[in-house]
Amino acid sequence: MNFDQAIQALKASGQKLTPQRMEVLRILMDAKKPLSAQEVFATIRQAQPSISIDTVYRNLTMLTDSGLVHQTNLQNRDVSKFEFQGDEHRHYAICLNCQRNILLDLCPLEATLNSQALKQKFSVVKHAFEIYGYCADCRPDVPANA
Repeated sequence: MNFDQAIQALKASGQKLTPQRMEVLRILMDAKKPLSAQEVFATIRQAQPSISIDTVYRNLTMLTDSGLVHQTNLQNRDVSKFEFQGDEHRHYAICLNCQRNILLDLCPLEATLNSQALKQKFSVVKHAFEIYGYCADCRPDVPANA
C-alpha cells in the first residue's frame, strides 16, 4: 500500500486529513523500523515545530484504530512502537531489557484463530500478539547466532 492508497483508506473511513495526521503517516511509512511516539514527535517537529506530543499520540491512536498502523509493546505506553502496516500483518518478539522488536516470520495464531472464530460465529477484524523475553544480546546464556 502506498501513501495515496493509505490516504484513500482514511478518507473512506471518514477520517479528516489534517496536515499533522498526514505527516505522522508519512513518517511511519518512510521509517525502516517501528518508531516510538517520541521518535515520531522529534521527526515531525522539524517540519511542524508547534505540534504537541498529545497531537502525535492522538494521531497514532487514530491510525492504529484505523488498522493502517500497528502498535507493538502493548504493555508499556512509554516504550510502545508504531509501524505502518497497511494491509500487511506482522508480529514481534520484544526484549524486556533493551525493548528491541524482533520481527516474527509468521503469525502463529491466524489459522487457529480464524477456525475458532468461525465455530463461534465470530468475525475477527484484527488481533495483537506479542512475545516477551530476552534477546541474545541481553541474555548471555543464549548464543547470538542461535
